[in-house]
Amino acid sequence: MDQGKNEMKTPKKDVLGLSLAELTEEIKSLGMPGFIAKQVYEWVFKKYRSEFADMPNISKMNRDKLAAHFVINRFLSTQAISSGDGYAKKYIFELSDHAKIESVVLREKTYNTLCISSQCGCAVDCKFCLTGFAGLKRQLAPSEIVNQILYAFQDNEPISHLVFMGMGEPLLNFEAVFKAIEIINSEEGFNIGKRKITVSTSGILRGLQKLLDHEICINLALSIGNAIPSKRIGLMPIEKTNPLTDVINMVAEYQKTHNRKLTLEYTLIEGRNDAPEDIKELINLAKYLKAKINLINLNPHPKIPLKPISNEKMDAIKSTILAERVPVTIRFRKGQDISAACGQLGESLLTPC
Repeated sequence: MDQGKNEMKTPKKDVLGLSLAELTEEIKSLGMPGFIAKQVYEWVFKKYRSEFADMPNISKMNRDKLAAHFVINRFLSTQAISSGDGYAKKYIFELSDHAKIESVVLREKTYNTLCISSQCGCAVDCKFCLTGFAGLKRQLAPSEIVNQILYAFQDNEPISHLVFMGMGEPLLNFEAVFKAIEIINSEEGFNIGKRKITVSTSGILRGLQKLLDHEICINLALSIGNAIPSKRIGLMPIEKTNPLTDVINMVAEYQKTHNRKLTLEYTLIEGRNDAPEDIKELINLAKYLKAKINLINLNPHPKIPLKPISNEKMDAIKSTILAERVPVTIRFRKGQDISAACGQLGESLLTPC
């Protein structure tokens, strides 16, 4: 095979997965001025363009050269579904290999949050989450994570807050997630501050250790399931290999190092974690970690054989927690009618293409 054919098969590098410094070096290596990288970044991350042809301040010759060596990640297909109440919009994205992921725009009073995916599917298998039922299909590349945000902006959904609470366990795709956060957070990128980015985890010890080793400062949300380990294991099998007691110790160390907001996510399930002793242990854990509790009533799905608690019981549990002077909120069910609420993402993985 001749050299020309080999060069044609060289995969194009994705702009969405490169920092500005990396893109600058790549562009200079092709004999173009380094400042073109900044121009590309401006078009992509500030003006939300994804075609080099739409960047008129770059010469046609250089645009053609960019197109020959780079790509700005575009999904094969997209679908947007809005909830009846207008508070949520779910995106279903088809990736280059026809795998599908989902993300959700959550509309608040004064800002929009994007709940983004870090994996296609999930291997953690929390019994209250549809994504876990679907299983893990593959990891996402940094560019595929960043592209979810770019598409929301292109769809006229201004995003100021991010939560890695979509499909997947972020700390099991550590390098890609934090490379994406670096690009998202950079001043030249989307410039979304780290205090407005939250990473949710079921408690992956090796991922938490990497946070400590690399001194990464980010808002954390820890999914509890049940604060009693012997009961937690029935809801979150990850307890077998990542014991909650070890996770708590590591999170406490992280809190000492970084003064960042910690949230304990607690999905309430009838008969599984709503007993007085369950709530007492949750309160004790929140006090120890100086954390806020976010109560989430189970969002039902035919594939999940569990039941939510009543609204009256939810209010009573909130009152019990408040009486102990622990900050607590109830997560409003946004997007349940379009399977976009917490624990409902992944339906597209169960539907044949």
